[in-house]
Amino acid sequence: MLGAKSPWSLRTTATLGLATVGLGLNLRAWILLGPQLHERFDVELGEYVLLMGLPLLVAALVRLPVGVLTDRYGARVMFPLVSLAAAASVFGLGLADSLQLVVVAGSAAGVAGAAFVVGAALVSRIFPYGRRGLALGILSIGPAVAVVVSAVSRGFDPGGRTAAVVLGGLLAGFAGLSAVVFRDDIAGHRVGAPIRRCAEMIRLASGTPLSLLYALALGGLMATAVYLPVYLVAVFHLEWFHALVVTGAVVGLAAVARLIGGWRTDRRPTVRLLTVCYAAAAGLCLVAALEPRLWLLTAPLIAAIAMCVGAASGALLALIGKAARADSVGAVMGVTGAAAALGALLPPLLLAGVDRLSDSYSLAWILLSAALLAVALYVRAHGLGIGLGLAVRYEPEHSPTAMTLAVVDESDTQLGAAAVVARLAELAASDELVVVYGSDEPSQPRLSTNVLVTGLRDRLPRHGVVGIRATFYTGALRRLASIVGEFVETGTVAVAVAPPADLPSVATELSSYLGADRVVKMSYTLADGADLQEVWSRNPASTHGGSVI
Repeated sequence: MLGAKSPWSLRTTATLGLATVGLGLNLRAWILLGPQLHERFDVELGEYVLLMGLPLLVAALVRLPVGVLTDRYGARVMFPLVSLAAAASVFGLGLADSLQLVVVAGSAAGVAGAAFVVGAALVSRIFPYGRRGLALGILSIGPAVAVVVSAVSRGFDPGGRTAAVVLGGLLAGFAGLSAVVFRDDIAGHRVGAPIRRCAEMIRLASGTPLSLLYALALGGLMATAVYLPVYLVAVFHLEWFHALVVTGAVVGLAAVARLIGGWRTDRRPTVRLLTVCYAAAAGLCLVAALEPRLWLLTAPLIAAIAMCVGAASGALLALIGKAARADSVGAVMGVTGAAAALGALLPPLLLAGVDRLSDSYSLAWILLSAALLAVALYVRAHGLGIGLGLAVRYEPEHSPTAMTLAVVDESDTQLGAAAVVARLAELAASDELVVVYGSDEPSQPRLSTNVLVTGLRDRLPRHGVVGIRATFYTGALRRLASIVGEFVETGTVAVAVAPPADLPSVATELSSYLGADRVVKMSYTLADGADLQEVWSRNPASTHGGSVI
């Protein structure tokens, strides 16, 4: 639109760039325990796998509370706090002399993993719907920044002690700079008590298979960064430096793939990319199960798997960022990130356990392939639910209840079904809602699979949602209005499905018969998401603006 403000202003661009660098520094602190264990103490493979799980567990524990606090206090407060905590941990890691103290300090550095939650919440708030996937993809370049920091630090300090102290100083400097630069508007957010909010998110996440999807789909890149070096050393007997170089290249490629996945999702916010990528990764895992004897053959396979999973996780992260409300995006990213940190433990534990039992990694690769294929099939079958994300309870501002009739055209749900359903669900939380949906589906025998009916049932578990066919002739519309009125009285959301040609007439007649207080028209664009435009109101003085998600 002419005169529209570009999302890439100087402040937002600087914020995104600084957040990406800060995330890279924090991610480097998060996995700093690994080089210390190998270079200074030369621990065995089994001990390495177990000890490197400690920072991941710490990250899984702190990500949700940090996300909830980010909703409450904003990234301007939480990013510096997380970075200072990480700085203190890596200072301790550099100064510690014994294995026990190094493990304690390295485990505490797991708090740096919460930087991703803060950064993702910040980016989701400051960028509009149509650029959120790309912006989150750019933020996901953070692991590549961590690889660069790792390479530079190893060049001047192979032992890692001095580099740890320098990294702590960089984190402290970033904390001060981010407190000055970052701005995210949280003034209008109504967030409850943090402990109660955390408990609510845990209950929500534990009751949906989406959590398992997030664990399997988003933990792959973390697992690659942490455990691939020791896998290459154990299986192919590479020198540690060469294993780090290969891992750095793989992580960098996966980060770029995440960027591409986020960018692609801005242009087509569906789950098709996820299905293709996870299916391809599953096939590549089967090839890896053949156990090529040369690392020059295995490394490209692992890189291809990481890129497939990276592109899919970038797309999934974009869908999560688009679906989450500004007042709850920190909590959503927090519980999602916690699941991802736990999921990062699965591949290495599987590989190590199977190797100990059978002296071969083939079974582990086959099991990973089966898990990825299961993810692909789940995504294909539950695409709309994945686009909707976690059904975080929405508490609208207190206002007199009104009956609202919302008009939705089928063209607005072809790409933006999740955004449209989420906006209608918000409306149903405050108003008595009737939806008139223009679609050719009345010719189909069942309406229970209608995209709006299934989506609203997923998003409104406490409401009844029913689909009804609407036919435009006087007697039928009177009977339909009577039935819909009874549903409204019981708190049920009625979705009247009419042929597209009859949509305006059915909406007009139904609003008259039901005595609706207002009629709104839903529209969806890739740039702005789902927008409600009020086309008629019983109260001429009312001013209901189009609310964009």
